[in-house]
Order: sequence, then structure tokens, then C-alpha cells
Amino acid sequence: MMMKKRLLLLGCGLAGLMLFFGCGTSTDAPGRKTFKQAEVPAVYTEPRLRAEYLAMHYWDHFDFADTVFVGSAAKITEQAIVDFLSVFPYASYQISCDGIKRLLDQAQKNRAMYAFFTSKMEQFLFYPNSSMRNEEYFIPVLEHMVASDSLDTYRKARPRAMLAQVQKNRPGMQAADIRYTTGKGSQGSLYDLKTDFVLVFFYGLDWENAREVSRMIDASQPVKQMIAQKKLTVLSIYLDMAEEQWKEHLPQMPETWIHGYDKNLDILQRQTYVLRVLPALYLLDKEHKVVMKEVAFPYIELYLNSILNPPAQQEMQTPQS
Repeated sequence: MMMKKRLLLLGCGLAGLMLFFGCGTSTDAPGRKTFKQAEVPAVYTEPRLRAEYLAMHYWDHFDFADTVFVGSAAKITEQAIVDFLSVFPYASYQISCDGIKRLLDQAQKNRAMYAFFTSKMEQFLFYPNSSMRNEEYFIPVLEHMVASDSLDTYRKARPRAMLAQVQKNRPGMQAADIRYTTGKGSQGSLYDLKTDFVLVFFYGLDWENAREVSRMIDASQPVKQMIAQKKLTVLSIYLDMAEEQWKEHLPQMPETWIHGYDKNLDILQRQTYVLRVLPALYLLDKEHKVVMKEVAFPYIELYLNSILNPPAQQEMQTPQS
């Protein structure tokens, strides 16, 4: 769980820190709707405790019956959601999930409110181009939707299918094995790779985008150092059918990586990995458990750098999730 806390902290923003010390989305202009953030009692002085209080009480003063907040004043509510989500990296994962469910419990009393909050949560936590994307926080949203009396069976079908997708290869779970064929025709398996970490680079026919990401990875000093120390393997997996085109592009890929393709299209057909956007990156540990899932490479680079240059011991003594 310590690893999970470290990963969450990598994505923290300054907005969360501002919230801890009383800064929130609120204006007092006459005649305008405002959002009043819950005030953290002075007894809570530690950042984690302040964050967890906000996670549970952030919406205490919000009027869930006033649909203006999801109509003409929707931007105020949207910003409040962004500020709310920025608290989570500082709180435990369970408290963050409880805070989401508490929010949705209140929102579901009004159908328009519930639709607004769940759609915005999807936009921020699930859309591939969102800077706040985090499927782990989106899971409690989907679970709430599937269990909610506010949605009929038909409206639950989509969140139920999405929940099944995001629950695959979650951080902490052992990743599904990947059997691949190299450019020379030999067979390989993800589970046969024994370095401390494995970075899996999934890509398809978008060669330019794949090259851009691969160059970024190849230029990374932490990646170079860990490959040289035999602590990291980078495994690139090509997922489309144009085998000959893939082989033509192989000389442009880094020589220190292992390159394979999914000859039988098992990943796509069996959906062992649900990859909504390519390229996609997974960082696995030596037991092939997922450390980071479908995140931008700079976050992986930060994590690898923290392995090579661990923070001072006292900084690492963060509360466990």
C-alpha cells in the first residue's frame, strides 16, 4: 500500500494544497450563485486528516435541490468538482471512495443533479485526454450507478459494461500474460521477463504517435540507467494486423527494447487488456503486478526516478492507504 500512496502523490497538484488551507471555489458577488466549501475544523492540522475531512464533507453546504447549479451556474459546480477531486491524492483511497459515494448519495435525490455529477466524473476521471484521468477513482462512481435506484436496467447497462472493463489489470493486480512474436519469428511471454520492472508499450498503426512516445521513453535517463542495470525491461507490443509494415518500422525502434506483436490478435479479441487509446503504457513490478496503468510517461519517469533516488526516510513515512 506504500507504493500506492507514493504513486498517488506523484500526481498531486497545488490546488489540493490550497484547499487544505481554506481556499475554495466561492464568490460573494450580489445576485450570483456561489459555492461554499466546507470549512475544516482547526483540530485537523495534518494534511492527510484535512484532506480526508474535505473528501467527506466538501459538499455539506451545497443545495442539491437547486438545479441552477447544473444549468446556468454549471461552471461553478464544475470547478467545485475539479477542486474536490484535487483533494484525493492527499487522502487514503478508501476515504476518497467514500467521499465520492457520499456525494452521489446526495446527488441522486435529483435526477438532473445525478446525471450532471456522474457525467462530469466520467469526463474528468475516465476520458483519455483528461489531465485528471484516474480509473481507480472512477470505479466507485460506476459502482454507485450500477447500484442506484435512480437508474433503470437499461441505463445501468453502460456503467456495468464500463465497470467490467476498468476492473481489469488494476494497480496491485497481476497483469494478464502477453504472448508475443518477435520480428525474427521467435515466441515470448511477459511472464518470462524477470527484471524488477517491466514497462509495456502498446501501440498500433499510428506510427508517428508511437515514434514520438518511444523517443521520449528512450531519451529518459531513469529508463536508460535501469535498463543498463538490468532492473527494467521495455516490452513494445504491436497490436494490429499489418505485420509487414510493423517489421519495416522496427529499425526505427530502440535496440535495447524487446519488440513483439500479437500475432493472433488475442489481446484485442479476448480483451485481456482494454486499451481505449494507443499508445498505452503499463508499468509492472517483478511479480508482474500493475504499478501504473495507462498513464502519461512523465508520471512513470517520476516514479522510476524515485526508485533510483529514494526520498529521505522521514518523507517516506506517509500514512498507508
